[in-house]
Amino acid sequence: MNGLSLKWKYILSTLLILFIIIGVFSFSNLKFQERLLREDDRERVELITEIIKNGLVTIMLEGRGREFQKFLESLIAEDIEEVRIFDPKNGTILASSLPNEIGKKIYPEDREKYSTQRNPEVFIHKKDGKTVYSMLLPILNERPCQRCHGQNDRIRGVLDVEVSMKKTKERFDALRTRTFVFSLLTFLSLAIALAIVTNILVSKPVEALIQTMKRVEGGDFSVRLNTQRSDEIGKLASTFNSMVSELERAREEIQRCHLEEMQRIEKMATLGELAAAVAHEIKNPLAGISGAIQVISEDFPDGDPKKEVISEVLKEIERLDKTVRDLLVFAKPSEPKKINIDIESVVDKAVSLVKARAEKQNVRIKTSYQDNIPQLNIDPQQIQQVLLNVMLNALHEMPGGGTLTITTSYDNHAVTISISDTGHGIPADELRNIFKPFYTTKHTGTGLGLPISRNIIEAHGGEITVESELGVGTTFKIRLPVNG
Repeated sequence: MNGLSLKWKYILSTLLILFIIIGVFSFSNLKFQERLLREDDRERVELITEIIKNGLVTIMLEGRGREFQKFLESLIAEDIEEVRIFDPKNGTILASSLPNEIGKKIYPEDREKYSTQRNPEVFIHKKDGKTVYSMLLPILNERPCQRCHGQNDRIRGVLDVEVSMKKTKERFDALRTRTFVFSLLTFLSLAIALAIVTNILVSKPVEALIQTMKRVEGGDFSVRLNTQRSDEIGKLASTFNSMVSELERAREEIQRCHLEEMQRIEKMATLGELAAAVAHEIKNPLAGISGAIQVISEDFPDGDPKKEVISEVLKEIERLDKTVRDLLVFAKPSEPKKINIDIESVVDKAVSLVKARAEKQNVRIKTSYQDNIPQLNIDPQQIQQVLLNVMLNALHEMPGGGTLTITTSYDNHAVTISISDTGHGIPADELRNIFKPFYTTKHTGTGLGLPISRNIIEAHGGEITVESELGVGTTFKIRLPVNG
């Protein structure tokens, strides 16, 4: 039934149950009716046998012994197959509706039945390929009979009456036929009614729901289902309508956000181009200014206060130059120059560059590298820049000391570099924005370090994620594919 629709599964399952129920009840009713018919037939056979016995006794009492045989022969009718009287002692047939049986032995079955029965009763047996009712009724040697037959025998003979079951069989066959036809008509009527009701109450509403869902799938969120029904289908339709309304609102919200994002991207692209142009224009004058001030600083002796001021100016120029470089990298990122290299060597180089600052802040650096990590096809300078950005951010979060932990691991064809600090953590509202350009919580900095890092990692086909818990610390995870 796997390939059938829900409607036909329901109809066939219900029809199977109805078939079993109707079959069981019809069979039980048929057996009950057959039992009633057999009981009626047994009563009829008992009555016939009693009437025949009384007729024979009357003939004997009236002294009309010569009419005895004629009376038996006259009993042959459509229902009565045979009537005989046999001697219970030796089984010899004394009289019979079939004269040629007189003097012969009674059937062993009848004689055995007579000897074993406690009371006269009707039984069924086969005779010449036909099924007949039989009853064995003893004819007692009562006082009126003793005048002619003496008192020696208590039983004068046994009356054996055989009645045909032909009419009974015909009634059985007719009953079976009527029961079968009635059951079949009932089953077919219920099947048709069930199919019609299922089609009206279930199939059509479900089909309407499917068609409506297809329209929604195609992008038409204006469609709605009829919810006038109060049953489960009506509740389903109402729930579906609510879901479509929510989807419509969600689509409008997504479209609005998408439009805003596109506008933001266009704005950022324009700003990026502008920033690149401005940075390029600023970079050369800054280099000239820096060179000129360095020349001027040589005219002042080492102890001159003016030389200290000039040193601060040079530091600010260097900071401006770094900002300009970051703007240029973010606006026009360079293509990675990939080579095959061990990631541990890149991490070690980045650690060596921040080690002095870490010691100054009383930050302990711990490294743990997984064995047998395959080489990565990466740009070591760019990846080192990413590691430096993340490590410097971590050191910024631990001004009073702490632990910086760097680990590497390999699984599912990718290498993961985890950088964890024990700083105060990043609040959830800030965590959502740390990869946005120009977003920073520092008093100094451009807010471009992490966005540049993300661009570099994505250019390598990897991803960078962050997890943070207030009071515990922050962990950056950089995942790079092995195949590069």
